[in-house]
Amino acid sequence: MVNDKEFQQYQDGVFKPYFEKYIEYKRGKGEKVAHSTLIRIRDLNNALNRYEKLEITASMIEEFLSPDPKISPHTRYERISQLRQFSDFLRALGIKSEPVSSRYTQAVCRRFRPYIFSQEELERLSHAADTLPAGRRSNNHVRVYPVIIRILIGTGMRISEVTSLKISDIDTDNGTICAINCKNNVSRFIPMSSSLSKIVSAYVISENRNSPEALLFVSPYTGLQYSYDAMKYMFHKLCVATEICDSSGKTPNIHSLRHTFCTRSLEQMLGSGMNFYTAVPILAAYVGHVNLIDTERYIHFTEGQYQDFIRQESSLGNLIPEVNIYEE
Repeated sequence: MVNDKEFQQYQDGVFKPYFEKYIEYKRGKGEKVAHSTLIRIRDLNNALNRYEKLEITASMIEEFLSPDPKISPHTRYERISQLRQFSDFLRALGIKSEPVSSRYTQAVCRRFRPYIFSQEELERLSHAADTLPAGRRSNNHVRVYPVIIRILIGTGMRISEVTSLKISDIDTDNGTICAINCKNNVSRFIPMSSSLSKIVSAYVISENRNSPEALLFVSPYTGLQYSYDAMKYMFHKLCVATEICDSSGKTPNIHSLRHTFCTRSLEQMLGSGMNFYTAVPILAAYVGHVNLIDTERYIHFTEGQYQDFIRQESSLGNLIPEVNIYEE
């Protein structure tokens, strides 16, 4: 069920009850409807309720999705996606609703290009986190960020998964992290390397907090989990301090750590002799993907890796039987 707090800023109107059903429908499919998604759905609800009629017409779609220089390409993409899904949902209920034309989605372009860190660069990032200067108001970041950075590097977890961890999610005896109800409502146990397990265990002990349900990493300013903006800000500082930048001179996106983990992990599995088609499903399960297509987006081959993959692919040709060709 959708709680009242989630609907506090949703304007009343003919569409509001259907957006509540729409959110319940998405969660019923196992989707994790994040706070950012609820905000986009709220904006769509408030925009559609102006028409005071329970239908979505082509002119309404045109007006809502008209180009706006104030809106980023990513935000526009999210608007198109939510309107398309909601329109399909209404039609399934027998309500008049025009489908969102494919011409809107064709114009969308995602500009994110992950940066794959070298092992030496990852070591520099860790060292920079270890040597952060003390702050004016709090020294909490000096203890927290060295651990967070190493978890991101050593497990490939999503930033939101790490910042929402609780004390009880860390199994110090077995060296695992329990990620509960993450993206797509997937929960999983994440084994840590022995070195990472020692660092995380030492941090848990040093915190000396009695409640197992307490957050593992608590912001000293809000008393809540660290925000994504705070993580981006600190990661940018670490990249500047270590002089790590991409070909355009910009510091890498923090999400590139997850791409790097997937790429380097696959490289190690293939290097150990594991078959590509065995390695990818294992990697997908470890990082919490519900299908292999998601994992493929995180795999970025170096030239050497690409050649190895081509060699493995070529061997599959022997498995396909030849067909006799009869000339007339």
